[in-house]
Amino acid sequence: MKNTNEAVTQPVENNDKFRILVVDDALVNLEIVSYILKNAGYELSVAKDGVTALSLTQSRRFDLILLDIVMPGLDGFEVCARLKQEPETAEIPILFLTSMTDSECVVKGFRTGAMDYVIKPFNEAELLARVKTHLELNRSRRELKRINEQLSKEITERKQAEKRYRDMYRNALQGMFQSTLSGKVIRANPSYARILGYRSPQDILAIENVGKALYYYPEDRQKMTESLKERGMLTNYEMKMRRKDGEPAWVLFNVRLIKDEADEPLIEGIVVDNTARKLAEEELKRSEEKFRYLAVHDNLTELYNTRYLYHALEALFRTSADANSPFSLIFMDIDNFKRVVDTYGHLNGSQAIQEVAATIRETLTEPEYGVAYGGDEFVVVLPGYDKQQAIEKAERFGVECGKRCICRIGGIRSASAPASAFRLILTTRRT
Repeated sequence: MKNTNEAVTQPVENNDKFRILVVDDALVNLEIVSYILKNAGYELSVAKDGVTALSLTQSRRFDLILLDIVMPGLDGFEVCARLKQEPETAEIPILFLTSMTDSECVVKGFRTGAMDYVIKPFNEAELLARVKTHLELNRSRRELKRINEQLSKEITERKQAEKRYRDMYRNALQGMFQSTLSGKVIRANPSYARILGYRSPQDILAIENVGKALYYYPEDRQKMTESLKERGMLTNYEMKMRRKDGEPAWVLFNVRLIKDEADEPLIEGIVVDNTARKLAEEELKRSEEKFRYLAVHDNLTELYNTRYLYHALEALFRTSADANSPFSLIFMDIDNFKRVVDTYGHLNGSQAIQEVAATIRETLTEPEYGVAYGGDEFVVVLPGYDKQQAIEKAERFGVECGKRCICRIGGIRSASAPASAFRLILTTRRT
């Protein structure tokens, strides 16, 4: 590596690799970090000062930045602060490279926007673990942002649809009617008949059993009548009515009490067909529920995904520490999975993954839960389990999985004190 301030980009063969920028004024540190990360398959760019680093971020996108604190000119804190001020670089996770461990330095780093620290001299396993954790977290954040944007677009489209329906209501002829207090319709216009799916008002006037024919819930009509007696007038009173074909018609009643020639009370008013808007609201609700589900579940296995795992484990560490209660994690994967895929194809491989996921779901009871960790890897979270209990649970998984397919149970970790959830996951070793 040349001893200059010029940025040096390591060649890569796969453009889909994560791109990492390493900034340090010490050549030996650059060489060590570059060697470790390059061997791990990451695409690297390096810079020996803050100015060069800022220039690099303007010309290409990075997934993570490793940034030295003490450098000539712009120090790491200033570089970090400037990056966080720019919309194009504000969301890039930054890890400080430092030998300073005092709390004031740590707090200052987090306040400027850093996500984590890597202490010099570097421990290869720790460096790789922290880098992988924050890359995965950043990818999850981007995916969640994409889902939220998609949901926002869906909501906007639904609102636009609602506006179109409102405009249509304003321009359409409204239904008009008169009825007795018992609900018998004695007058109606064509729009009222049309709303309820009848060819003419006379078809509605001929109905004797109004409660059963025109209302999904006859008791709702009675409630409206009682409210009308008390108030004399009701506006935008929503009711679920029944069309001639049996389909629901959501309408808004604007009604008042009047007297006929014989001084008998009648109900008179107009109705607005609100069905389209109601259906749009229900569709929007279903869409919201769908996207909320997809945000935390894996499509193939229907288990929780890693996004949910990271957030849930942070909370579990806190509650377990507060209650001085243990919890355990089980890691497992499928034996000879690559051989299955190579021999029988991806469809059978996916079916094997689904079989294991089904076994996990059937074997667990709340608050235990399973996670599709990636590919053929799974994580099972066991709140309240100590190590021995987790081992027994793992053995049960082995038995149950053996009834469907062959799988291997991984290493188990339990914790009764707070730690980094992400580090626990990444440092767990299969046995």
